[in-house]
Amino acid sequence: MRLGRLIGGALLLGSASLSAQATGTIRGHVVSNDVNHAALAGVTVSAGSHRTVTLSDGSYLLLGVPAGADSVRARIIGYGPQSKAYSLQGNDTAQVDFALEPQAVTLAEVVAIGYGTARAGDVTGSQKQVGTADFNPGAVVSPQNLMEDKVSGVQVVDNNQPGGGLSIRIRGTASINASSEPLYVVDGVPLGTGSGGGVSAGNDPLNFLNPNDIESITILKDAASAAIYGSNASNGVVLITTKSGQGQAHVTYGGSYMSSSVTRVPSMLNASQFAAAVAQYAPAAVPQLGTSNTNWFDLIDRTGTGQSHNLALAGSGATSNYRLSLGYLDQDGIIQGSSTQQIQLGVNYNQRLYNDRLSLHTTLQGARSYDTFAPGGVLSNAAQMGPTQPEFDGTSATGYYNWPGNSLTSADNPVEILNNALDHGTTYRSVGNVEAKYDFSNWNALRGLTATARVGYDVTYADRVSFYANNIHQQTKNGTDGSYFEGQSQQANTLLETFLDYQPPVSVGPGNFDFTGGYSYSQSHSRYPTTSATQLSTNALGDAGIPQAGTILTSVDLEDSKLISFFGRAGYNINDRYLVSASIRRDGSSRFGPGNQWGNFPAASVGWRISQEPFMQSIGAISDLKLRGSWGKTGNQSFGNYLFDPTFTACNATAEAQLGNQFVCPFRPSAVDPNLKWESTTTWDFGADYALFGSRFSGSIDWYNKKTDGLLFTIPIDPASNLSNFLLTNIGSMKNTGFDFDITARLLDAAPNGGLSWNTSFNVSHNVNTLTSINPNVPGTGSQIPTGGIAGGVGSTVQILEPGQPINSFYVCRQVYQNGKPEEGHYLTLAGADTTGCAIGANTVAEHDPAPHWIFGFTSNMTFHRFDFSFTLRAWLGNYVYNNVASNVGDYRELTDGSSPYNLSTSVLATGFKTQQLLSDYYVENGSFLRMDNIMVGYTFPFQAQRLRVYALIQNAFTITGYSGVDPTAGLNGIDNNIYPRSRTFTGGLDVQF
Repeated sequence: MRLGRLIGGALLLGSASLSAQATGTIRGHVVSNDVNHAALAGVTVSAGSHRTVTLSDGSYLLLGVPAGADSVRARIIGYGPQSKAYSLQGNDTAQVDFALEPQAVTLAEVVAIGYGTARAGDVTGSQKQVGTADFNPGAVVSPQNLMEDKVSGVQVVDNNQPGGGLSIRIRGTASINASSEPLYVVDGVPLGTGSGGGVSAGNDPLNFLNPNDIESITILKDAASAAIYGSNASNGVVLITTKSGQGQAHVTYGGSYMSSSVTRVPSMLNASQFAAAVAQYAPAAVPQLGTSNTNWFDLIDRTGTGQSHNLALAGSGATSNYRLSLGYLDQDGIIQGSSTQQIQLGVNYNQRLYNDRLSLHTTLQGARSYDTFAPGGVLSNAAQMGPTQPEFDGTSATGYYNWPGNSLTSADNPVEILNNALDHGTTYRSVGNVEAKYDFSNWNALRGLTATARVGYDVTYADRVSFYANNIHQQTKNGTDGSYFEGQSQQANTLLETFLDYQPPVSVGPGNFDFTGGYSYSQSHSRYPTTSATQLSTNALGDAGIPQAGTILTSVDLEDSKLISFFGRAGYNINDRYLVSASIRRDGSSRFGPGNQWGNFPAASVGWRISQEPFMQSIGAISDLKLRGSWGKTGNQSFGNYLFDPTFTACNATAEAQLGNQFVCPFRPSAVDPNLKWESTTTWDFGADYALFGSRFSGSIDWYNKKTDGLLFTIPIDPASNLSNFLLTNIGSMKNTGFDFDITARLLDAAPNGGLSWNTSFNVSHNVNTLTSINPNVPGTGSQIPTGGIAGGVGSTVQILEPGQPINSFYVCRQVYQNGKPEEGHYLTLAGADTTGCAIGANTVAEHDPAPHWIFGFTSNMTFHRFDFSFTLRAWLGNYVYNNVASNVGDYRELTDGSSPYNLSTSVLATGFKTQQLLSDYYVENGSFLRMDNIMVGYTFPFQAQRLRVYALIQNAFTITGYSGVDPTAGLNGIDNNIYPRSRTFTGGLDVQF
């Protein structure tokens, strides 16, 4: 028996030896069979059960292929597969090259996904990549504006200021008290401590990133795409990839000059209308009126000029590529006192070593931003100051006129505020990473395995300073007598990530697997010191320091947080026809208490390229059709630190406790829920990617259902046992349901001699948001939460959070009209009858959503010989806006309510309201609009064998809307209350490469 085993073992060893000797190697290159014969990377090349993937130069190497005659096959999505015969002797090498026929080539484009890249045609989730050719042109300060109108399901809302804060909503709002902003990832580094992009001194935190340095922006819309980012992905993920060097060393320069003007300001009474109104409704105030004809908005606005310059040095060698860039932007706002200035530096370097087995990649972005802001009260007082009054008064302390009496109930001179107050911020920020990637394919046992290690950082220092002089009317009338404030935001985030990618070199069953698994560790340390002072003794120091003051307060807030994660993803591909992917991430966050710190975020998706089935081959119009379905769960931990633990409030005189004959001043703990956890969002998505008529038309369509549970709400509780009468806890839920549609059309292809070419793209989004529950323990209106604060009375609100309605629905009374004119004080009851008076809870109804139900984007690009022409249109439908300027000063009582008359909105001429009607739905207007976002024409000159292009551009060329206020895109909550006006910008510039 033992002898038999020895003989059997010897035979097996001999057989293995012979088998090892009877193998060889196949090598070659794969290119595209078109005019350029471009090398194709990522092509799967297989011989029997052995397979590999081509490198960036299109080369491949198959090791250990059994000797004999067979065929080798090359395939990549978007190109026709190809097979070639080979004959291989033991230890020999065969050369087999391929030239693949292009079919639907857009499917072969490499797109960013979480922790890697993939071919567009292999993606089974819902995502969209926008590249440099698709970006919006012109004076773009914030990177998010590059993709505005370009991606279905994405809403971009700005505050109109130069470099001002932007808000992004991907498939609707998914939170109320936590952040609803997406997670931003720049070159693999997540920004900030979750969604929203980090901190700044007041403007958008992404302004550190030069738009000219961005290669692509990828939006992960569904949970299957975003779940690999776990507890930070409920609001979607935006992956930003910066430019790298290519080709021979070259320098590019882009410069532009711009001029901006105001498009619309609030419509207020002019001097003659104001004087007539005062004479009729407030005759006692007539002696106060002057004889001037002052347009206060003309005195505070201006033509905002600006300039932008970008310089880059880039190139590549046999084993490296590099890009260095420097950007400068200086842009004045259309309101005096507002501006932004950016100085930005970018570095991108990649080095390949050891026959391309080791890749070292580093990126760095750094910037200094200096922003100035129009001081508080400038815009509101420009609307409310009497137009009959002069700008100057030589007898006053500041030289500016103000109403007599120094009364608290009178408007202030906005020019006095503008010239005697300062508000500015400086932000320094740097984001960078170093990444090492090693390919183990040189060892047969580890073929298909790559390892990646990445360390990154995100460091920000922001300083915001404001100063108001002690002798201006705004400060003296309320006893503040001058104020100074300085607040700093110091945040340092570090990141360590390691992960493995494995593509087995042999097929498993009819298809091929790929695996990704890794570990992530991030931590954040923040410091927020503030200093404030009032009743300043002198204005001599201005914003340079604090003089002696009546009150000086200081505080420091220190915060630390950590996030530890394990993640994995697996995919299975059967001939690019049947695709399956699954992922899971396990996150541990320090923002939650024991027992709630860890959470799991799984996702799964499938794809069926039905166009590859035999029964579809006869349909020539369909170039490609892939059906997709996905499910996933994501989380949201973007809220404050330490909310699960009591924090102690320092004592004050109103909260002393009597013990015997003494009053003791205690520190008071806050009420907390120790079981606080992240909000979680579950998403179903069903969609299709298509290409028609030889890929002349291509795009995607998706339907989704997104439900968020564990919403954070502040609910009433028993104060006797909880040290407070309110508690923040996970209790609510909401859902977003809708669909996205994109189509890109190649309408005309240019002739070889440079004839007319014409490409267009169109996208449409439809979303319905519903708050499904707030506090299921409280029935009826007890679960309503007022929100949407407005001007006009103390604590006034005009919106409601109510189950069954969209969040922030307007909560108003339905106005009764007589001959088309609103009848003051007459509203409908809930039953529809006419009644006098509007009372919250009695006849107020939740109606009208501030968010658009439909968003459309259309872009057209044409070229003719050396000319190019493009434009982008945008439309919103179904969004409503509350005109708070009109409701606040749209009644004649404002002429007598204060010691001096306030100017009135011209709406009073139509309504005749004698008193404020803040809750009338008359002021809730349909904000639907059509806007020409940009029009550009350019011409390209030959320049020393290079290209020099000059162009002219108009941004915000026109807006067609029925809304009477300043801007129908009045923020996310739809309340127009003295918002910064929108500008129309003319830009001329040139781009040159040499």
